[in-house]
Amino acid sequence: MKRIPSCTHVPRRTWRRTGVLVTLLVLTGLLTGPPAAAQTGMASERNVKVAYLYNFLRYVRWPPTAYADDSAPTVIGIMSGDPHGRLLNQVAATKSVRGRRIVVRQFDSVSEIQACHLVFLHAGTAPSDEAEAIARTAQQNALLICDAVVAPQRGVPIRFFADHDGTIGLKINVDAMARRGLQADAKLLNIATIERD
Repeated sequence: MKRIPSCTHVPRRTWRRTGVLVTLLVLTGLLTGPPAAAQTGMASERNVKVAYLYNFLRYVRWPPTAYADDSAPTVIGIMSGDPHGRLLNQVAATKSVRGRRIVVRQFDSVSEIQACHLVFLHAGTAPSDEAEAIARTAQQNALLICDAVVAPQRGVPIRFFADHDGTIGLKINVDAMARRGLQADAKLLNIATIERD
């Protein structure tokens, strides 16, 4: 008699990440259907990444000098033509972080990046542009987030990657964060793979 296999073992980190993901999508308003939609992969990859980007603003602390004054907005920088731009603008129009409004700025080239708190480079970014962005954002104490590339470069504070189970994972380089004067909350570190330079 053929034995029916029991449930496949799912690592605790995967369940924790899935729960956090559903919460992120609900909080940002990017999940309009039932939570099961996110768990079964129906939530789009862009929605997931934008939800993470918004929540990085909530769970990362910048040095006091990062803002000109108490009314200064939190600025997200993306490249022109980034497919996440529309969703990020929707979030910026309806959300705030620690009493600060959110502004999304688009740049035509990496060399133009300035005055941002968070900079996101999507997967289509050239490795040479990523290298330049690492240097430019480090000088500005900006949180740089990159999408997965074939040969990851050192010095990127946060990187998205596709986990073995198909979910979007995070790699946080705590050394790169510290050099920029940025502090990640324990809640964020708990769902990430920690890296060091």
